[in-house]
Amino acid sequence: MHLYQQQLRYIFDRPVTQPEWYWAEQEEHRFEDEDPMTAFVFIETLLQGIKADLQPYSDDQIGVGLGFVFNETSNLPHDFKKAAVPYERKVAALRSLVALFRDIFEPRCMPVTSASAQEMMSKINNVCYMFWDVCPLSDWNGKASETNGYYSTIAEVMEYSIRLNNPACIESGLHGLGHLATFHSRLAVPIIDRFLKTQKKHDPQLLRYAEAARTGMIL
Repeated sequence: MHLYQQQLRYIFDRPVTQPEWYWAEQEEHRFEDEDPMTAFVFIETLLQGIKADLQPYSDDQIGVGLGFVFNETSNLPHDFKKAAVPYERKVAALRSLVALFRDIFEPRCMPVTSASAQEMMSKINNVCYMFWDVCPLSDWNGKASETNGYYSTIAEVMEYSIRLNNPACIESGLHGLGHLATFHSRLAVPIIDRFLKTQKKHDPQLLRYAEAARTGMIL
């Protein structure tokens, strides 16, 4: 079996448990102590074909698996950042995060917001809402020219998500922009302002959330 298919099944083809499988003490993560390129190529490949590759799995399996792939407690996104690949290739891989929102979160998440939810959200809705809160791909350091490019690309992905129809995706993008506004207001605030100017049809709760995001005052 191709390595990528093995990795895919290792992460997503599992029963949904509480706590999640990757918190089990006996679990030996196959991605630990790997060359960073292993993580980079896996995430790059996953995003290139994410709709078809995750089609066999349930929404909860996808939510748990994405929680492992993109959470700051996982070495995968950190190794993605460290991988010695050309700047252009890394930017292209980052930009392909739009596929995650377009092909997974948009059709699979319940069309609800999470910030003021009274009930526990589904696993896939939760990872969508918290994506930019817990994913280290929204935090970059390094050469100024490259760092600025990475942040600009991430802002593009966030802007893409707030143009989708599913309120869960819109809220996720606003959530990320709210965090970005605290240290890159020149990138985040104009995007939020465009949303507020053109999206008056949205639920007033989302519009209030966008107003809060302008100042970084989001949950």
